[in-house]
Amino acid sequence: KGEYWWEVKELVSRNGGARLKAQVFFASFDQRSERAAGESACTALVAVIAHRLHSNHASMPTRPEFDNLITQGSSEWRKLCSNTAYTNAFPDKHFDLETVLKADVRPVTVSHEKSFTGFFSPDKFECLKGAMSFDEIWNEIKSSETNNCQPRVYIISWNDHFFVLKVESKAYYIINTLGERLFEGCKQAYMLKFDDSSLMYGKKKKKKDDEMAICSGKECCREYIKRFLAAIAVEELEEEEKKGRVSAFTLHQRLQIDFHYSSFSSATSSSHFFF
Repeated sequence: KGEYWWEVKELVSRNGGARLKAQVFFASFDQRSERAAGESACTALVAVIAHRLHSNHASMPTRPEFDNLITQGSSEWRKLCSNTAYTNAFPDKHFDLETVLKADVRPVTVSHEKSFTGFFSPDKFECLKGAMSFDEIWNEIKSSETNNCQPRVYIISWNDHFFVLKVESKAYYIINTLGERLFEGCKQAYMLKFDDSSLMYGKKKKKKDDEMAICSGKECCREYIKRFLAAIAVEELEEEEKKGRVSAFTLHQRLQIDFHYSSFSSATSSSHFFF
C-alpha cells in the first residue's frame, strides 16, 4: 500500500442509532494539533484541499501529502489572521468562504449556479417548511452523475465548519481536517471512502438490540451525513420546537447545509464567486 493507508473501520453514531462499515484514511494529525496550529483554519484548509483534488483528479492524497495540505492550509489561515482587515471583520478568526477565495489562498472558484443550500428535515419545523431539504440536494447531486465524466468537488459548510465532498462515479469521499467530527477524542484529520464495500446498519425501533441494514454502497455517504453528523441536532431542535422555544436563527445556524460547487479559477481576480 505504500503511502496509502486505507483501513476498514466500524463507526457508531453519537446517538447510537447507526453503525457504519467503511474505509477510512487518517492523517498523522489534525488542524488543531501543535504541528498544524490551525485552530479555526477549516475555510483555508478546504480551499487548499479542493485545489489539490482539482490538480490531480486521478488520485487521492497520500498520507505525507495529506499532512502537508493540513500544514499548508493552516499556514495560509495564520497569514490571514495577521491582516487586521480580515480580523476586524471576523474577530473569532473563523473566516467565511468568500473571504478566503477572494484572498487568493488558492486559485479555486465557486459556482452558485451549481451550488445548493438546504436544511436537514425542514418539514419538521414550521418556519423551514418549503425550503430545500438535504435529501433533495443529494438527489440533485446523484442525478447529475451520468452527465459528468470528471469528478466533482463540493466544499460543504455546516454547523460552523467546512469540509470537502468529492463525487466520483464509483465512490464518494468526505475529507475533514477536524478529527473530532469523526468521533469524540479523535485528533487526526481523515478521509472517508464510500463505495461498493460500504455498509450501514441501524437499530430496529421495536427491538433496540436488533439491527437492520439501512443502506450499502455510495448511498452510505448520504446516510452518514444525516445520521452521524446531523441527527442529534435535529432531535434536540425537534424537542425545542414542541416547547415553542426554538428561533429561526438557531434553526438556520444548526440545520442549514451548503454545497459549494468548486473548480479551478481561470483568473486571479478578486471575484471567485460566480453567479
